Formats: sequence, structure tokens, C-alpha cells
Amino acid sequence: MKKKLFLLVTLIAVLLCAVSVLTACNLIKKDKQECDNVSRQTNAYFVGESSAFAVSIEKGKRERTFIADGKATDVVEFCQITVTPLASNSYESVSFVISGEDSTLSGEITTADYGEYSATIELNFTPTSVTVTAGSDVSEIELSNILDGALSSADAVNIAKEAFKDKLLQESEEGLGEREIYVKIITGDRLNYYYYVSFIGDGVDYLAMLIDPKTGDIVSKR
Repeated sequence: MKKKLFLLVTLIAVLLCAVSVLTACNLIKKDKQECDNVSRQTNAYFVGESSAFAVSIEKGKRERTFIADGKATDVVEFCQITVTPLASNSYESVSFVISGEDSTLSGEITTADYGEYSATIELNFTPTSVTVTAGSDVSEIELSNILDGALSSADAVNIAKEAFKDKLLQESEEGLGEREIYVKIITGDRLNYYYYVSFIGDGVDYLAMLIDPKTGDIVSKR
């Protein structure tokens, strides 16, 4: 338990640092309210892994150029694939073929950041599997959407708004502007996934929490 909590705290710290560098509303789904000032959100998150690779495909919306300035502007749809080698990170490139609905999409990623190979792709079908090739290593990996039957990004935002309502109401009464809202799926072990929801103000002023997408439980907040 201590190790799990440490991983979650570390993940929050890393995400807050990343946002800082870039700087230089109801739980019941049928009653959910979409929020206007959301600069990033995740609508689907497909995952799978073999002994050699872990793969995630994230679909959602985000600012074309993210700036943590309290405003959501130029928000566009995106889809991103990330391949993480589990045994080696010295590949010169990683290629993939995504399959689903009698359709396929192939590509190659030639650069890695922190051991992960990531690229933005145009995916217009629901992926069910992906074949990853790197050097002599080939893996066919089944994919599942961890958000199937789970809370949506809008649900997570509404939970966070309720938890932070006193602070947000105080700011509204003081005439402060609405905070920019940033939502991302994160994991520390690829077994447990959480919504990271951040309300971004000016400078390094953030409110943030982790929410279990299956139960709506708040795991951690600051």
C-alpha cells in the first residue's frame, strides 16, 4: 500500500512539473454536464501488453499547443499511440500495425522519450489489436478500452468540481477567472488507472486530484 501511494504521489508531482514547465459538472452519467474550459480530456484509452512491449492508444481532445494559462483555446481532437519496451529501450525504431473493424493502420516511430516511443496518429476505427515490431522482436497484442463502462472525463471533472467547490466558489466571489481544466489518464503499474484532474490558475497555481474511473472514488488530492 505504501509503495502504491508513493507511486501515485510521484505521478502527481511529475504531471504538475510538466504543466509548470509549459507555463515560462454530476457523477450520474445521464445528468453529466460538459465543461467549456477543458484544455485536455481523454475519451478512450486502449491498452495491452506482451512480454516485450506495453502499448496504449489514447483518444480525446486537447489544445493544439498546450499553454497552462487558465484558458482552453484551439482545442482539437487527437489520438496518440505509445509503445513502451519492457525488456530493452535501445531499438532504433518501432513499427506498428493497428487492427480493428476490418481496418488497419500502420506506422513507424523513430525517436523515444524516456524509453517510450510515442506518435500522434489518425485513427478512424476502434482498435482491437496491434502488432509491434522492433528489431527481431515481434508481438501481437490484444487491446481493451479501460474506460468501457467507466466514468467519462466529464464525470471526473464534475466529481473534482464538487470536491473543490468551496475553493472555486470563493474564487468566483472574489472575481477571479474560471480555471482551465486538464484531464489525463495515468498509471503507475499498468494495472490500476486513474483520472488525473487539474484545475489550472495563474502561474503555478493548481488544484489536482486522482479519481478511480470505475468507482468515482477520490484517491488523492492537493
